[in-house]
Order: sequence, then C-alpha cells, then structure tokens
Amino acid sequence: MKKTDLEKLRGLKINEKLAKSSVPERFGKGSTGQQAAPAPKGLLGALLKKTPK
Repeated sequence: MKKTDLEKLRGLKINEKLAKSSVPERFGKGSTGQQAAPAPKGLLGALLKKTPK
C-alpha cells in the first residue's frame, strides 16, 4: 500500500472512534444543572404510572 492509502485509513479509524464516542455529562444535558426528579417508589409510584383510559 502507498503511504497516502495508509494515512487515509488511519484518518478513517480516527473519525469512526470520534463518531462512536459519547458526549460527557458535563457538556450534554447534564450541563444544564436540571436533573430529572426521581420517580416515587412503592405504592405511590405504581399508582402514578397508571394512566386513566
């Protein structure tokens, strides 16, 4: 293989790694400081999950 082909493949590998990596919490939704309220546990949680038809 030519040197340019090797460099191209190397660049493609790097781009794939960057595309697959996830965004750290400090930059995504976690950076807003707003966290979802935890769902109530037990009977109250079960009652709140039920939706009237």
